[in-house]
Amino acid sequence: MTSILEKIGKAIDHSRHSSDLVITEDHQLSIRKLFISGTMDNESLELWGEVVDAHAEDLRIIFVDESRDVIHPREGISGQKHYITITCNELPGILRLFTFEGWRTFLLQDNKLCKYKYIYGLFITEEFQTLCWSVLPWKEMLPVQTSCNTTAKKTSVTKSIIKCYSTAFLPPDAIAPWILETSGRRDDEAITLWKSLGCRELLKCFANELFSAEKMMVGLAGKPPRKIAFGDETLAQPSFDIIQEAAKWIFLEGNETELKHTFLSSELAREWPADMDFCEGIMLRLPSALESARLLYKAHIRSGSKDTMKSLGDLRKTLTEDTQKIIQQSRELSSTLWKDMALVISVLVVRYSLDAAKSVGLQKIYALVFCGIAIYIVISYGMSVYINRQTISLLERVRTTWRTKLYGFLDEQDYQELASRPVKDAMGSYSRVERMTSVVVILLVIILLTAACSEFWSFGTFIKYIHTWTTGIL
Repeated sequence: MTSILEKIGKAIDHSRHSSDLVITEDHQLSIRKLFISGTMDNESLELWGEVVDAHAEDLRIIFVDESRDVIHPREGISGQKHYITITCNELPGILRLFTFEGWRTFLLQDNKLCKYKYIYGLFITEEFQTLCWSVLPWKEMLPVQTSCNTTAKKTSVTKSIIKCYSTAFLPPDAIAPWILETSGRRDDEAITLWKSLGCRELLKCFANELFSAEKMMVGLAGKPPRKIAFGDETLAQPSFDIIQEAAKWIFLEGNETELKHTFLSSELAREWPADMDFCEGIMLRLPSALESARLLYKAHIRSGSKDTMKSLGDLRKTLTEDTQKIIQQSRELSSTLWKDMALVISVLVVRYSLDAAKSVGLQKIYALVFCGIAIYIVISYGMSVYINRQTISLLERVRTTWRTKLYGFLDEQDYQELASRPVKDAMGSYSRVERMTSVVVILLVIILLTAACSEFWSFGTFIKYIHTWTTGIL
């Protein structure tokens, strides 16, 4: 049993015998619309009658005669002009095409190329696949892939690095639709058209500037800079494989797209053949220019790797110095504490080793000495802690600035492991030392103040005085 799609295909093919045939196929809102007009013979009318008689829920077919009346095709008069309109709903991510004309129209609509993942056509005999979509013969009204998700539209990379001076001569928004992944026969009509248009679109991506006045021109920013007539893209089709390879290397492989584009355009301009159009000369220059551009890029990567290693070495050296500074501050804090303890012990030993008779009348002097030493220890220790904290805060601010300015090539996890964690460990060690020394300093100050008070009161009298003073307040 012949399907309605086969009947439509036969009717369209036979209608092409008409000398005044007009076929348009395009997308309108969410509807796919095919319009055919031409002078029909009896066989064409019969074939279109079979199409109308076949039932397809997804298709709406209107057949109109020369008087613009809706009729059944078999009611039409041979030799007169008739009009056929076929509409169907679009499926998300899937494009269904009736005619080769619709295929051409679609390929020329740059803003719609990335809307679909699957393309089905009645005229497709051999399937092929690009990096953007699969092109398949349309054999069932509702294909197996009834719906699929499409990726959100991204900002065009090509138009951000290529200067365009005419809206009639622009590079493609995306490269993926023009890069062939797999294919059957290369001489299929659909793939031949795709290849011809793809060759033109990809060639525009190699230029630095695009002009369109009396004729289309491309500009290459090399030494010397050149302006070259674009020419006939069919001349470049024998080099389509290397053209795809170059475009894929620049726009789809890795990062630094603009740099790779600059390398290639400079190499193309360097020894461009005189008086030769761009499409013609690309066959001679592109293979060697692409090889040279790749070598330049590899040299750039090696140079960048050396710079990266140097930056990592500088980072390691800086971190070592910062860590040593923080550790040194901990040592200095501990050293200062031991000196203060030695001073306090010495003064107390001197005071309490004297005979009670010799110390009579010197109580006020000893009390002042104890208080003075306590004040000295508090001020000295406080200044040391303040200076250390300010130094650590400054190191942290400088390190934060370096993070974005000098070491942006490191991701957050690597930076935390290489830089942040060692410094934080050193700062944590310093904080623990500071807390312990602060406790000891407080004890020393309390001991000195207690000793100063004991010069005027005995310990028992002092406790009794404190008790009386507290009771009086309450």
